[in-house]
Amino acid sequence: MYPDRFRLPFLAGVLIAGAERRRPGLGPWSPAVEDQLRAAFRSELEDVRRSFLETFDDPAWFARVEEKLEDVALPRYLAEAKRETALEQRGYGLWRGGDLLSRIVWGLGGFFLGVFLVKAPFIPIPTSWDLLAFGMLLGAPFIPDLQIALHRRRHRRALRAIVEDLQDAEAQLALYQPLSSPEPPAAALPASPDRLRQKG
Repeated sequence: MYPDRFRLPFLAGVLIAGAERRRPGLGPWSPAVEDQLRAAFRSELEDVRRSFLETFDDPAWFARVEEKLEDVALPRYLAEAKRETALEQRGYGLWRGGDLLSRIVWGLGGFFLGVFLVKAPFIPIPTSWDLLAFGMLLGAPFIPDLQIALHRRRHRRALRAIVEDLQDAEAQLALYQPLSSPEPPAAALPASPDRLRQKG
């Protein structure tokens, strides 16, 4: 078995991370952006291929690895990258992009909601919870930051899922015997009939 740095899940993580470092600076999604990400993915993969072949003489095995990465990891990454880029270009759908005015409005809205929750007679919240309104006044302006954090967390989880799903493909590759595996020692080979006759 080859080292972990040449196994599918690890390689997928490295290639996706390399493409992700470039993606935010490429602007709105377009065929040109997709081509640049494909090129970045394949360039990184070619570097790994050279490194592998310098150490191991097994191009057939690495060809299988490349095929899995190109057929499974790359299309799924591009689909997720397109979705995330569209969200980023829309400012994650935040009202007014989460500017100062929107945060002031969020804070005042949180304060009045807190006062309503505490003072409304039909809501079973003790009136001693007056600090709830001030807590909502201070916390509500950070709602845009929370929205962004949730979107980015979902994106990281989607990328992690691509890497984890390649575990099954790695298990299939493990069934393939590398060409560079050592020959069994002569003592372990069954004796030929001629050799048995010579011993007799």
